[in-house]
Amino acid sequence: MARCVFIISVLLIVCAVCFQNSALASEEELRQEIAALKAKLGELDTLKAKVAELEKQVGEQKCSILQQQGTVAEVKQSLIKATPAEGLIRYAPGEGIEILPCGFKIQADATFVVQGTPNANNAGDSKNKSRCDASWSSDIYIEKGFDDWGLALIHLEPGQGNGVEDELLLYSNVNRDAGNTDADIPITELWYEHYLFNKQLTVTAGKLDPANYLDQNEYAFNETTQFLGRIFRNSPAVEWPYDNTLGGVITIAPEIVPYLAVNASYFNANNTWEDIFDKPFISAEFNFMPAKAFGYDENMWNGNYRVYWWCNGLDHSKLIWQGESPADVVKEKNYGFGLSFDQMITDVFGVFARAGWQRPDVAIVSTNPNAAPIEGAWSGGLQMAGKYWNRQDDVLAFAIGQAFPSKQYKDAGNGGVAEGHFEVYYNLKLTRNLAISPDFQWIWNPYGISESYQGYKNTIFVYGVRTQLDF
Repeated sequence: MARCVFIISVLLIVCAVCFQNSALASEEELRQEIAALKAKLGELDTLKAKVAELEKQVGEQKCSILQQQGTVAEVKQSLIKATPAEGLIRYAPGEGIEILPCGFKIQADATFVVQGTPNANNAGDSKNKSRCDASWSSDIYIEKGFDDWGLALIHLEPGQGNGVEDELLLYSNVNRDAGNTDADIPITELWYEHYLFNKQLTVTAGKLDPANYLDQNEYAFNETTQFLGRIFRNSPAVEWPYDNTLGGVITIAPEIVPYLAVNASYFNANNTWEDIFDKPFISAEFNFMPAKAFGYDENMWNGNYRVYWWCNGLDHSKLIWQGESPADVVKEKNYGFGLSFDQMITDVFGVFARAGWQRPDVAIVSTNPNAAPIEGAWSGGLQMAGKYWNRQDDVLAFAIGQAFPSKQYKDAGNGGVAEGHFEVYYNLKLTRNLAISPDFQWIWNPYGISESYQGYKNTIFVYGVRTQLDF
């Protein structure tokens, strides 16, 4: 009997130990499950935060859209007859109105310039050489896109007033925006552009602005927002065709070398639209983009290094010595070459440089106001965004340059030294649509005159303010 009791006791102890181990195993599993659930709850909290942030962004976008809809309500009313019932209007201040799905885009702006000078050197015999004049211009663009294979554009550019330019005698004048049309509305550009091979080849033809395809620059090419002086808009050592004219341009930008682009152009140099192949202006430009070549961040280090060549086929006469008889036949051509560099230095600074040369022994025949009896010119400058003083959209910039008359021009009895230019402006962005730019220019040796016996008066100072309104 005692043996039976002992055996039963041992069995009970073994069962109790096994049960305890089983219970411990179940408790450990529960703890693991609890830890897994807590981890999932943490992931859920993260997802909730992301959802809340996305909902906030969507709400801000809705508010922005509603504001824009209110801004363009009047524009929609004015365009409703021209817009199909299923069409939409996309609008961004300063970037124009796009009518969808029609593909039309309408953009317009206006520029007002007031300039004064205390010592105009072309003011006649008047003892008072102080002048203060104004001018305005407007750019109206109408575009029609054809999916990804073509684009058509009409550019209207009315204006009024010449500012102080007609009060000054200079190699390179002071208000590139001035273009007096007596408030008429001329068509300055009218062209069609076709894209081939996934936009690796672009063909453009029509009434074109030659400067849009030659000697461009990111920091010195827009007279409505950047430098006003002509020497800083384009090189004065290029004898451009007379005004915008009939022409064609081929641009090649191969995908296999995305850091290179080449264009070649042909224009009717005298803008008569007659005998269009007899008097050409031809050019070629090569553009190297180092940020793309070396894999740099283009938002910080974008740059363009352009080198170009041009030839003006109008009939030119050779410059002759004093007392020498002119040639009986006038058939000389003018030609030249140049470079235009621009380079970002972070998202705050940008620098640019230009240099150009043209044939020195012929007389300039173009009546373009940018033409001058010079052999060469150079310029360079610096642009700085207003990030450091919490004005992200403001720009402070300055530039310096010189235009040189040719030795042949001086030896022909005209005299002359290099004409120097300095300009500084501050573009103050008041709203998304409105900017004001105080501007100051300093010109020494105007028209190459440096001696009193040549008629030298004073260094010229030009002060002014420009207002830019983007519709």
